[in-house]
Order: sequence, then structure tokens, then C-alpha cells
Amino acid sequence: MPSLPPLGALRAFEAAARHGSLTAAADELSVTHGAVSQQVKLLEEWLGVSLFERKGRGVALTRAGEALAGTAHDALMSIAERVAQIRRRANPRRLTVTTMPSFAARWLTPRIGRFLEREPNIELNIRSTEAVLDLAIEGVDVAIRFGAGHYPGFDCEFLMADELLVVASPGYQGGKLPRRPQDLKDAQLLHGAGDDWGSWFAAAGVAYAAPPKGVSYTDSSHALQAAVEGAGVALTRRSLVKTDLANGRLVQLFDVVCPVAFSYWLVTQPSAREIPLVQRFRDWIVDEVAREA
Repeated sequence: MPSLPPLGALRAFEAAARHGSLTAAADELSVTHGAVSQQVKLLEEWLGVSLFERKGRGVALTRAGEALAGTAHDALMSIAERVAQIRRRANPRRLTVTTMPSFAARWLTPRIGRFLEREPNIELNIRSTEAVLDLAIEGVDVAIRFGAGHYPGFDCEFLMADELLVVASPGYQGGKLPRRPQDLKDAQLLHGAGDDWGSWFAAAGVAYAAPPKGVSYTDSSHALQAAVEGAGVALTRRSLVKTDLANGRLVQLFDVVCPVAFSYWLVTQPSAREIPLVQRFRDWIVDEVAREA
């Protein structure tokens, strides 16, 4: 057999080529930027050619890089798909689901028990990450993604739309909750990743000159937990607080809501149509969304 480059170096190169970014590749592979850079350099030294040109904060493929990128992707995808088939044959009761940490914590986790009641003997792995994982390479069966629904090469099914609303604990400020959107200028605001106070204030008809004061969190679920504990007022997607609103841990402060451009989508590989457990998970989550519509 002809000599082959190190698999780790090839995988790092393929991810960087696909994303056009070493940082994004590092996020996908759960390693550091430096580790990806080192692996790419190792592959370049092994081949004796440069594969990337550095352009600003990103990278662009050289001619040699372009020649290798497609082949590397197809080869790794073929290996990943075959490995996934073997793993499914070895354990057809294993299911791996990936989604954002906020959705995993605030929507999926409170409801997943009902799925496990239907499927009591499965091995369920939930990978919560902000990274958009390559389903085949990472061995993921189902992704629940928040976006525009454009995922070429995958089966994509609409789950639900969303909207922004303002919430707080009923005990915030001793129960003296803000009565008007204008009152939020004196409130402790809790900022989660991706929230858009500017759009919400515009919908409320309130002038918005600068980001309001408050506390910022990189994970929206942490901002919501702080709100539950009475630490402040949060702007959030309704999907993330349905359970908290239903049990009274949080209350919606105003009637003003703001539509969200993105929606939730169920994303799978085309081959997943043949996997009974994936199809049963799909049926369950569609039922869960429908019962709350």
C-alpha cells in the first residue's frame, strides 16, 4: 500500500479547509488553534507543499490544497459512514444527538424523560456544543440546529419557530416587577449569547441608544438560571423558558414579543432514514413540539 499521511493531520486539514478557518476547525475538533496549526504544518511538511495561504484572520487554500481538500473530505466521510454503520450493527440501541447548550439545558433535558420512557433500554448521548459538528465524522445521528434551514447534503425538517420575550422571577426586587418597558433602564439586565435587546426595545417603542447595563453570559442558559434565582431580567427565546413559565419559576413581564429570524431544524444524514431508533426519536420530538403548539 502507498504511504499515507498521518490521519490526525489529514483530519485537521480537512476541517480547516471546509471552514476556511483554523479557529473554526479547532472548535469542531475540540482542540486548540495551535494544535490544528501544528497538524496542518505537519501535513505540509509531509507533502512538501503549502496547503494554505494566510489571509487576514482566515486561510485560503493553495492550488495544492484545493486538489487535496475534496479528496480528503470524501475519504474521511467514507470512513466515518462505514464506522457509523459498524457501530450501529454492534449497538443498534445507541443514539447520539447534538444541539446547542442552551437548548439542551432548557428545552431538551426537561422533556427527554418522556422519550426514555418509550425507549428504556437505549444508550443516549447528548452532545451540547455551539460548534456545528460534522455528523458523519463525529458519529452523530441527529442534530437539532437553530438557523435558516439551509444544510446542503443533509435531510432537514422544520421543528418550530421562536420569538423573544422578557422574563424575570416573580420574586425579583421583592416582587416589585417593572411595569413598563421604560422601567428596564433601572433594572439589572441579564445578557445571554445572541440576545437582541435593540430589536426588542424597538418593538416596544423605547429609544435604544446604547447596550443597557447588566451582566453578560456566554451561555444563555446561565443567564436564565440567574433570572430564576432573582438576579435580574432576561431577554430570551420562548422555547428556552416554556417549562419555567409553566411552573411559575419565571413570568413574562410585558406583552411585547419580537420575532426571531432563525428557527429550529432537525438535521440528519440521508442514511438515517434507515435507522429505526433515529426515526422514533424524530417522531417523539415532533410530537413534543406539537403538544406545546
